[in-house]
Amino acid sequence: MKRRRKNKDGRSFYMVMSILCLTALFLGYSFVYNLSEERKTGKEITTISINYDTSDSKESLSTFDKVMSYFNLFLENTFKNEKSEDLDILENIDEDIHENEEIQTIESEDVKVELEIFNEGNYKPTAKNEVYLANERKENFFKVISTTSRSRAPRRKLFLNSASLVDNLNIVLFHTHGTEAFQSSNGSNYRSLDEELNILGIGAKISANLINKGIKNTHLKAYYDYPDYNSSYANSNYAVRQMLSDNKKNILIDIHRDGAEENSNYEALLSEVKTTEINGKKAATCTLVVGNKNGNAAKLKENAGKLYEKAHELYPGLMRKIIIREGAYFNQYLSDYSFLIEVGCTLNTYEEIEYTSDLLTEVLYEYINEIDK
Repeated sequence: MKRRRKNKDGRSFYMVMSILCLTALFLGYSFVYNLSEERKTGKEITTISINYDTSDSKESLSTFDKVMSYFNLFLENTFKNEKSEDLDILENIDEDIHENEEIQTIESEDVKVELEIFNEGNYKPTAKNEVYLANERKENFFKVISTTSRSRAPRRKLFLNSASLVDNLNIVLFHTHGTEAFQSSNGSNYRSLDEELNILGIGAKISANLINKGIKNTHLKAYYDYPDYNSSYANSNYAVRQMLSDNKKNILIDIHRDGAEENSNYEALLSEVKTTEINGKKAATCTLVVGNKNGNAAKLKENAGKLYEKAHELYPGLMRKIIIREGAYFNQYLSDYSFLIEVGCTLNTYEEIEYTSDLLTEVLYEYINEIDK
């Protein structure tokens, strides 16, 4: 009786294939893990992205596209890890809550600059789960989601006004919260993508006004807070860093609008100081905000004080007290001349804001000319 011969060659083949598969899986996981670690440190990483919308096409996805789509989803899930400490400096969420302030003043030769010091205990931490802005409202303009990924919205034209820089200055206007809107947008949580209603449109007017007065500047025309609000400061940080000059003085102006929860103490305060009369016409008031956690905070306060003094000299009452936010950066470490300006608030009409944009242009024009000397 003959013995059956064992298929040693077949077993060896399967063992080799198993080892190769395990090796491929290990290398693939290592590659994706390294990409994830680089992404968490703020480095821009390019991954696979495929348009899966075939509604306008009679053809279905190919097998290759389907495989790539699964791989892309795997990459997206991999990148949704917990935030690293390195990203904390990029993601400061500008909470519209201003209560229990301590007041500090800085004396200058011409005017007393009052600074509001906000206690760190008053801040709300970044959301861990999906939450909504203005929870008391029945309708919300958009959700706040906890993710560090960049917006996948269609790319908009980045620049509204771009020209050669004036002398030794690199002037960049931008909006970390470009969808912020005013009184007429109260039904959409004071948010809008319409430039005729939101703060981005106001920035466009200021930029154009400065251009007309001979102050060349770059206006970044992009929404960094939509649809991912939690990534607002990370997104604006990335965009602004691309515009920094190594051999010119960088003047970075982040234009916002102020606001508060309905029926809150701060909203009551804003209702009393939302406008001031200048040359017989109502203007929305403004305020400067400085992040006190920046290493260059002392210089930021000094420069904010000088801008405040210029506003007080030209249009007394236009600028409210300078706000110092403890424990915040607002990306102001990028330059000693980083300004966060709250132009008006949710209680102002767009007409009041437009008038303020003209007045603020004059203030910036005078201040920038002094810096350039």
